[in-house]
Amino acid sequence: MVSFNFPVDESFARKHNEFFRDARRFQWSAGLMGAILVIAAVVLFVVVDTGWAVIVGAAALVMGLICFIMVPVFPRQLGSPQRYYDAYALAPTVIAQVNPRDVVLMSLVDTAATESASSRPALALRTVTSIPGIERRVGERVPAMAVTGMRSVGQQDHWEQVSPMPVAWGTQDRSVIAAAEDAIPAEQWAQVESLVDRLADVQKTRHLLLELE
Repeated sequence: MVSFNFPVDESFARKHNEFFRDARRFQWSAGLMGAILVIAAVVLFVVVDTGWAVIVGAAALVMGLICFIMVPVFPRQLGSPQRYYDAYALAPTVIAQVNPRDVVLMSLVDTAATESASSRPALALRTVTSIPGIERRVGERVPAMAVTGMRSVGQQDHWEQVSPMPVAWGTQDRSVIAAAEDAIPAEQWAQVESLVDRLADVQKTRHLLLELE
């Protein structure tokens, strides 16, 4: 994996980076769910006068409060756009599929989660709606950060979820995007470009991550 840091345009990133868009949707969903659960709890307490209603209402109230707590907490966990980009390594990424309203990105990543873990190259996918300044065509290079997701209890040495985050979501400076592309070794670009036809295989995996043999 290639380390690459650049000055992130914070306002531009918050507008275009779909990881941050997803976070805002999560906040709205958490707030809405919290409100529904609290209302349900109140209805159970006031209208239904039974023992089970009190128990269910109390559980709903607790879950609702947890949802409300998540609204301000989640953005802080995500951090600023600069911090988010700085946290991950660069990966060769190309457009593997063009759809009417979005495109599918394919990255060549390493699932190793620790320095002592064995290297395991893999293909990772993410569907995105737009990437400023990038042509919508199969094979187009989109240098991106490999955002790691989760590990299972029995598999702590390797990531089970990795998602590409385009550099072009974090800056309008074309020279920075070009520098990111140049920072990735040519053989890695060649490898991911040669594996675009494995798209269907990756799409069949549970977390859109296919380890290569």
